[in-house]
Amino acid sequence: MPATPAQPAQPADESSPAQQYEGPSISSRDKTLIGERGGKLLDFRVWAGVNGVYDSGIVPVSTDATGHISSVPGSEGVEASFGLSGSRQWQRDSLSIDYSGSFRHYANNSSYDGIDQFLNLRYGRILSRRITLDIKETGGISNLANGAYTYLPLTALDLASTPTNELFDNRTYYSTSRVALIWKKSARLSLSVSGQGYIVRRASEALAGLNGYSGGADVAYRITRRQTISLNYFYTYYDYQRVFGNANVQTVSAGYSIGLGRRWDASFALGGSYAGTTGEQQVAVSPAIVAIIGVPTITTTFNDHTVVPYGSAGIVRRFSRSAISLNATTGVSPGNGVYLTSKQTAASASYSYIGLRHWTLGASFAFAQLSSIAQADLGKYDNYQAGVGATYQIAPQMHMEFRYDYRHYSANDGFYLKDSQRVSVGFAWSPGELPLAIW
Repeated sequence: MPATPAQPAQPADESSPAQQYEGPSISSRDKTLIGERGGKLLDFRVWAGVNGVYDSGIVPVSTDATGHISSVPGSEGVEASFGLSGSRQWQRDSLSIDYSGSFRHYANNSSYDGIDQFLNLRYGRILSRRITLDIKETGGISNLANGAYTYLPLTALDLASTPTNELFDNRTYYSTSRVALIWKKSARLSLSVSGQGYIVRRASEALAGLNGYSGGADVAYRITRRQTISLNYFYTYYDYQRVFGNANVQTVSAGYSIGLGRRWDASFALGGSYAGTTGEQQVAVSPAIVAIIGVPTITTTFNDHTVVPYGSAGIVRRFSRSAISLNATTGVSPGNGVYLTSKQTAASASYSYIGLRHWTLGASFAFAQLSSIAQADLGKYDNYQAGVGATYQIAPQMHMEFRYDYRHYSANDGFYLKDSQRVSVGFAWSPGELPLAIW
């Protein structure tokens, strides 16, 4: 008989608190797609695979004798991968996880061998009739800038530390920890307070690291069963490592969320951020002073303040065996280790499908633009990424898998342009009768 798509594990009593409809998602409360594929929650599932890989456009943090970025030829190799995905709900608790790890070895460029890991973990607990606890951890190790994050269930709140816009293929360690409490004062009115801390460390000393934290609160009112309005406030602090600089950001926004049945879910927010930035800058010295001290420029500190528009939008459409997710955001970002505190505009789209018989499919597209708030000479950074992947069940517990990723980015308004491609083909093992939904 043909296999059917995975169904979420449900408790026997669907009227329990964990099963009641909580209304449409609110962007500041980070409703997540962790442990979900094709519009459905997945039961916990492990997998492991071996792939042949080809990577072009690897960019090291080094230059050649001419002063240009070192050129790395296309690299073929082998990659061992493993992971765990799934979600489970109990009477008062819920747990969702997406974990993947891989080790690469290149036949002709072993100096670029590396280990990548990614963890997205969420735990929810109904503490009482009115209070809910939500804990989330996102973190990992990244070596490649292409093909890592566009298809993962990331939200706007994950982007402060996740290295989605790196200029170099450089080992990066990152982590974001978030805790939120939601108090339901009544059937219509709820309040939420949250805090998160994040850290980024890049192996190259030429790139800035980051320590940061943020805290905020929102109040939401359900004007109908499926429509909610909200007011949100967040304070964020960035402290850069290896360079002198920090930023304080205060953001205020109003949101509107709507759920059209159980298949459509949309949320929107609009507001603004007031950002204060501190750093170093080069200042030209007058000719008379140059004649005395002998240098044309000196380094001074600055403290600037600016207002940056904030906005976000997210739409999820769940079909019977597939799902489409669209997201867009604009606001303040901590940058990518070269660009520091920046205005970021980002958009993404993803599609996942769990087939009736043997197939699962995944596709993604993402765009991001950074414009530094204080580093006026940097110009703009633009990043485009797209990928498509599929698995096919060739036998019980055995699957073929394929993925192709393409990335194009530019820095300083096109002064530097780069394209990279990644191809991965191989086999995966996973217990169970259903097609393997890695993406």
